[in-house]
Amino acid sequence: MTAIEPTFSTRSSPFTPEEHATYADIVRFHRARRDEQLAPLFLDGLKRLELDRDHIPPLEEVNARLRELTGWEGVYVRGLEDAGGFYRLLRDRKFPIGHFVRDRKDLNYTPAPDVVHDLYGHIPFHADQAYADYCQRYGELACRYLDDPKRLRRLERYFWFTNEFGLVDLPQGRRIFGAGIASSLGECLYALSPEPEVLPFDVETICAQEFRIDQMQPRLFVLKSIEQLYGSFEQLERVVDA
Repeated sequence: MTAIEPTFSTRSSPFTPEEHATYADIVRFHRARRDEQLAPLFLDGLKRLELDRDHIPPLEEVNARLRELTGWEGVYVRGLEDAGGFYRLLRDRKFPIGHFVRDRKDLNYTPAPDVVHDLYGHIPFHADQAYADYCQRYGELACRYLDDPKRLRRLERYFWFTNEFGLVDLPQGRRIFGAGIASSLGECLYALSPEPEVLPFDVETICAQEFRIDQMQPRLFVLKSIEQLYGSFEQLERVVDA
């Protein structure tokens, strides 16, 4: 596998009124249940970065706040990043943001990560220093295996079931921790319903668990605390190297 450099967006036109309206509709619908569904880490980042708006926030404004908080920034890219490009960005404290907005025909789904998934879903978590540092460390680890598809796949599964589709049990109840769930109205309802099978967080099990991107996740994993994820890094290295 050959690592590919990030494909930064060269789109010159601003977002259209329809794209701004789609973003605003999703945020408005999400706002009604957000406090009872999402981990406080996400809610705090949303406020600190002022992402809860009736239009797509200018990335330069979001980045100015984010750099001051944790040294991270978002960068617009063209569609879905190659693994090499994605992990190189994480290593460099950057997060790729798809430079488009999903079709209004289905606000719950997009075939590739868009502004809603990346800017609204992921970026709020990166306003927290511990989370931001963990993600950079994860990117550094993944970059060691860009030419090792077997071990890189273990890391991809781990990221999917934690950063993208993780849950966490908190004193106030079970909450959504993964950005892939956080950015989807349908996934938020589904993930906290009795429908998916929810297993305790376990590094070995997660690294072996395959997934599909075109359906609701039938199996999810729940952390006892967010600190459990940060404290699992050494074990993750051992499992990936096995």
